[in-house]
Amino acid sequence: MRNNRQTNNDRDLTRVIKCSSALGLGLMAAFLYSIKQVTPEFQYRISIGTGISFVAAAALSWAFWRLVFGKPNDSDNGLSKPRKRWLMLLSVLLTVATLAPFGYALKGIANEKIVEIVEGTALAVLALSGVGVLLWKAARFLEDDSKQANDHDEPGQKP
Repeated sequence: MRNNRQTNNDRDLTRVIKCSSALGLGLMAAFLYSIKQVTPEFQYRISIGTGISFVAAAALSWAFWRLVFGKPNDSDNGLSKPRKRWLMLLSVLLTVATLAPFGYALKGIANEKIVEIVEGTALAVLALSGVGVLLWKAARFLEDDSKQANDHDEPGQKP
C-alpha cells in the first residue's frame, strides 16, 4: 500500500514538473518572439510565429524531461549511450533556444544600455542559481529522509 502511494506521488510530481516546465518555457519563448521593439517604447505583436514558438519550446521541454525521468520500468543501471546523447543534444538546444531570443531582443538597444542589461541579467542568473542550489539541497535532504523512513518501515529489521 505504501509503495503504491509512493509510486503515484512520484508519477504526479513528474507530471507537474513536465507540465509546468513546458508551459513556462513555451510562454517565455512566445513572449520573447513577440517582442518587436524595446526602446524608445515597448512593442510586441502576436502572430503565427508566437504560437509556433510556444509549441516548439513546450515540446522540447517535455521531451527533455521525459528523457530525464525515463519510463517507470527503466532499470537503475544508469543512462544508455543513446539516451545520454539525446539528453546532451536537448540540453544544448534548450540553452540556445533560451538565450537566442534574449540576444534578438537586444538588437535595437544602445551599447551603454546593453552593459546595464548584461549586469542585471548576470545578477538574476546568480540569484536563480542560488535558489536552484537551495532547492537541490532540500530535495536531496528530503530524499535521504524518505529512504531512512522506508528502511525503518521494512519488516524484519531492528529499529
